[in-house]
Amino acid sequence: MSDFVLRRFDHGELTLLVREYGDDRSVGGTRAFVLVHGIGASSRYYARLSRLLAPHGSVYAVDLPGFGAAPSPAVPLDIPDFAALLRAFAGARGLVDPVLVGHSMGSQVVTEVALQDPGLASSLVLIAPVVDPAAPSALGQALRLLRDVFTEPPAANWIVAVDYLRCGPRRYFSALPAMLSYRLEERVARLQVSTLVIRGSRDPVTPAGWADRLVAAIPRSSRLDVRGASHVVQLAAPRVVVAAIVAHARIGVAGSAPEVDR
Repeated sequence: MSDFVLRRFDHGELTLLVREYGDDRSVGGTRAFVLVHGIGASSRYYARLSRLLAPHGSVYAVDLPGFGAAPSPAVPLDIPDFAALLRAFAGARGLVDPVLVGHSMGSQVVTEVALQDPGLASSLVLIAPVVDPAAPSALGQALRLLRDVFTEPPAANWIVAVDYLRCGPRRYFSALPAMLSYRLEERVARLQVSTLVIRGSRDPVTPAGWADRLVAAIPRSSRLDVRGASHVVQLAAPRVVVAAIVAHARIGVAGSAPEVDR
């Protein structure tokens, strides 16, 4: 028996697929967690994290249009388009102050959500954010992702590989320009919410120097490096990441966190 409910959210011609974990307690005023995946991926690589988060509130792990099992959009979407769709979902679902969690390209999407509607959420979590200006091209990102394969656990590589195959090159490359052109380092400087940046200490896609610059640019920020983890840190070290997210949601204050083991 599945531990989540799969729902479809239609907004105009766009569709989100949402894995809902836990009791629907967010409408009553407690926190909900909205999880957004990266390019080529899906909500599947959030499964371990979602199950551990569920005792702390309702969890909504989405498949963006064109990814996972969600239908492809008629035209390529950019980051603001994805963000507007996510805002529409939060409004339709009646979510109250959800914690917005994004991984890789998803970190761009949740950042844009927070900028489009500063009153929607007070807590933001950016896991392995992209794109580092030191590798701004498709080739640069591809080379870093190739390096990442050799640092991930087999389970992470398997899930990501299946999702990439399901996504296919057409969907992937139609979304890639939006990810590469989004200037996260400029956008985060405008954030008004408490933001936690999480990365794996071995992550070649989100290196320490890039995370340093992001954290310095965000007005209210904190940082956590998970020792031994790489880009898909939420799958390799779900308990550490969940503990950090829950603590951040409760205190919502800037500060520094030490590097911790996964």
